[in-house]
Amino acid sequence: ENGDVDDPAVLKARIEERDRRIAELEEQLLNGEQLRRALHNRIQELRGNIRVFVRTRPFLPNDGAASNSSIDIMPDGESLAIQGKHAGEGHGFKFDKVFAPSAGQGVVFDEVSEFVQSALDGYNVCLFSYGQTG
Repeated sequence: ENGDVDDPAVLKARIEERDRRIAELEEQLLNGEQLRRALHNRIQELRGNIRVFVRTRPFLPNDGAASNSSIDIMPDGESLAIQGKHAGEGHGFKFDKVFAPSAGQGVVFDEVSEFVQSALDGYNVCLFSYGQTG
């Protein structure tokens, strides 16, 4: 049996078999990656190609005496209300996601990371951010 290990024909056959197996696995990997990209993009389309997220910033020391926010974030995580100048005045708004003032950059990135993955997969993506940086 030790003679088989040194036999060039046996070694060549083993190498060829491994090369075939590597090629099969690489093809399976490529097919799996293409399927993952297509499914990920489909999920993004089903969730909506245009989504609006809102994060209100917390009060900062330089904001003055105002300690009560005129913005109320609803428990559903998708709505907020802005109080008017007078009692009973106010406006409600609904978004795809509302982040609390305490939400950090990591929480926001977790939500938008799907877009980053889509961009890496070659799909067109646009993220627009607006507001004060504090």
